[in-house]
Amino acid sequence: MNETERFYEFSGLISAAYKELRRAQERYTREFGLRSVHVACMLQLLAAPEGLSATELSERCGVDRAQISRVSAELEREGLICEASPGAKRRYRGSLRLTGAGRAKAEAMSAIVDEKLSEVAAGLSEEDVSTFYAVLKTIVARLGEV
Repeated sequence: MNETERFYEFSGLISAAYKELRRAQERYTREFGLRSVHVACMLQLLAAPEGLSATELSERCGVDRAQISRVSAELEREGLICEASPGAKRRYRGSLRLTGAGRAKAEAMSAIVDEKLSEVAAGLSEEDVSTFYAVLKTIVARLGEV
């Protein structure tokens, strides 16, 4: 296989994986009445019980700060997150964290993620999975450099 063929195969596989991931996200987030970006934010906040600034949340979720501002306002209205330590510029300096209801919902979503990732990796060794993530991380970093 030459490099052009490898590029086409890689592009096709990444595109197919992204489409399947989005399809699964929509299927499993629908039951919570949330969109995938809400889930991404809530799972990041679950991993950071001390809270995260909107800037940190933006970086960890891979979306811009304006979208984080909209999403956090929606999650606050639903009673799922709150501002833990208000800053001078709301949502850009203050820390956001899950409420009790938000934590319960995020833990339920996290359990689904764990279950589905286990199903996807079934039959693969831990070493293979670790290698896959390490290689994919390297490829993504290098793509960002070209």
